[in-house]
Amino acid sequence: MDQPLRLVALETSPPAFSTEAAASMAREIFGVDGTAHPLYGERDQNFRIKTTSGPGIIVKILGPNEDPGSVGFQSAALSHIAMMDPALPVPRVRRTVAGEAYTRIADERGIPHIVRALDFQPGRVMDGVEPSPALLRHTGGMLARLNLALANFFHPAAGQRIVWDLRRIVDLRPSAGLIEDVETRKLIEAVLDRFIAFLPEMSRLRHQMVHNDLHPGNMLVDEAATQVTGLLDFGDMIHAPLVFDVAVTAAETVGDMPPIEYGAGIVAGYDAVMPLQDAEFPALFEAIIARHALAATIHAWRRHNDPAGAEKLGALSALGAPAIEAYLTAGRDAVVAKFRAAAAAKPEATNLTERRFHALGRGLELSYAEPVHLVRGEGVFLYAPDGTRFLDAYNNVPSVGHGNRKVAAAIARQMETLCTNTRYLHDGIVEYAERLTATLPEGLDTCLFVNSGSEANDAAYRIAKIVTGKTGAIVMEHAYHGVTDVVAALSPYYGPFAQKLAPFVQTLPSPDTGAAPAEAARRAIAALKESGHGVAILLIDSAFVSNGIVNVPQGWFATVAEEVRKAGGLVVGDEVQSGFGRLGEEFWGFATHGVVPDLVTMGKPMANGHPTGAVVARRALLNAFTSRIDFFSTFGGNPVSAAAALATLDELQTRNLQDNARTTGATLREGIRGLNHPVIGEVRGSGLMVGVEVTDAATAKGIANAMRRNRVLIGTEGAAGNVLKIRPPLPFDAAHVEIFVEALRASLP
Repeated sequence: MDQPLRLVALETSPPAFSTEAAASMAREIFGVDGTAHPLYGERDQNFRIKTTSGPGIIVKILGPNEDPGSVGFQSAALSHIAMMDPALPVPRVRRTVAGEAYTRIADERGIPHIVRALDFQPGRVMDGVEPSPALLRHTGGMLARLNLALANFFHPAAGQRIVWDLRRIVDLRPSAGLIEDVETRKLIEAVLDRFIAFLPEMSRLRHQMVHNDLHPGNMLVDEAATQVTGLLDFGDMIHAPLVFDVAVTAAETVGDMPPIEYGAGIVAGYDAVMPLQDAEFPALFEAIIARHALAATIHAWRRHNDPAGAEKLGALSALGAPAIEAYLTAGRDAVVAKFRAAAAAKPEATNLTERRFHALGRGLELSYAEPVHLVRGEGVFLYAPDGTRFLDAYNNVPSVGHGNRKVAAAIARQMETLCTNTRYLHDGIVEYAERLTATLPEGLDTCLFVNSGSEANDAAYRIAKIVTGKTGAIVMEHAYHGVTDVVAALSPYYGPFAQKLAPFVQTLPSPDTGAAPAEAARRAIAALKESGHGVAILLIDSAFVSNGIVNVPQGWFATVAEEVRKAGGLVVGDEVQSGFGRLGEEFWGFATHGVVPDLVTMGKPMANGHPTGAVVARRALLNAFTSRIDFFSTFGGNPVSAAAALATLDELQTRNLQDNARTTGATLREGIRGLNHPVIGEVRGSGLMVGVEVTDAATAKGIANAMRRNRVLIGTEGAAGNVLKIRPPLPFDAAHVEIFVEALRASLP
């Protein structure tokens, strides 16, 4: 049978011994001679005994209803912590001159009180300190260390039923009716009822010994307020869900910022030492608001029954309603996402940008004037270490969403099973090749797997040279096709870094310039023949991204392709950016132009971020290549890559993301046009590949940086650098369009 709930926090106030009596106890019971100075205690009376040398001690005089078993419990716990983590700054038990952990002394009415002592811990009480991000992380880390030290400790008194145990909300619920303000009472009662309904979920979480009261009043910090130097008051320890400890500290460690920001800092530090489990994140949200509601309820009881005791809870109770409203307004999903992102961030010893420059060099580009540090992604959102959420309207690689669990699970399953190469038989790579070619026009039926779009384009050019016996290539002005030495030569994209066009390369003007496509193609073909290279390949990015995501006149691509084939060259559709449903109307970008290429190259979104690429060819072409070249890629087509690509294709098809790209893209373009701003020119593109022309490159860069400050990520593009490049993950929907358009409105000059 359960023992009755101990309402000592409600029914008793601290004892009332004088400072003289406390000094006498210290001298006679513990052999420490010094002056007594009173400290706060909710139901204990505490004195610091200052001595002429050394730190002194804390004398604790317990209320008359305190259980001796609880005192033994605390002493045993402190000894266990000291053994498990000797550097953890917890109190050390000071024994009596007789060698006991505690003794009893009667007050003037003859009522006995337990008296115990702890070594004094120097430091500044954290209460009243504005916690910096560093202090928040350190606090979370110290709490995690404490939990680790207590993880293998148990004591029979750990089942004490006290009012500060969140599970006792069931018993205290009627006392919420004592809250005088009607709106506050309704809010608190709703949270209490919500938590009661959530209790079955709490029972399924990790349980262990928890401090249950590690708030700023029970912590000490150094003079600079950057580190916790002391953990105090173990009187509320219980065996309970581990998340209760994190909730107390996250709820009550506050300052001038919104309360959720402080909670995120605590979580970041805690998780760096002791990772939270998946189910503990939503439970933490519920426990934080419940802690505030519990404090408000206890305060209301005291206001009616113990006004003097209520004063000591006034400041804590005042935090309750505003904090609860902040959490509920943000919503559990958003707060949980913020906490998860904070948990993914590990504290940094030095400035990350400088570390990057030192390790990677200064020439490697960073996006935005204020670089973004990202630690986690989910769906179409990315998260900074402090939990700041960015809408990702730029990264087309995670096509089925950041952190896609089906893709991640497929990678993990396959990686722990087998990862070899294509020189061995494996179902996965064959199945993916079959599934992939089923999405392509008839005749494009044979796959060559590599690791990236760059490698795919490099391989396609090699195939074309072998098959045609020629070496000439035709690409678009300002085209981009990859980073290998040969493909970089096929990429006249690099602005001030561009080298002189290679003699085996000719370019076509952008389709929006008005140049006749057949004439432009014939001119390029003639130049390649005159130089002795002939025509091996026409390589076209079907979305014309590097040209500024231009609107292509109907038949333009088909006309150029026809001229190249007449000259004996192969037509290659570079689908690295435009493929896999992004353009909405068709699964492959070349299909929007009425062209069926001889070779198709792909990469980027193929496996949702896992490095994978492929060339899909007509069988005769690939056979002609492999019969003369022993082509092998160690990692190309490995079982893990195949699993990732299969899962990505499943997500694209089962979630109908191509159709979403079509409808959402139309809504997005309409919303941008609706801003009717003078710097906005043509709004172009198809599906979720959108280009927005603005007045000049400086304006485009300024808007992109302003969008970053407004927590939306985009890029810039085009030969003149004056196009906003928008290509979000494909789960981007109408709600995300609203966020985007409002951010763009706020970012326009």
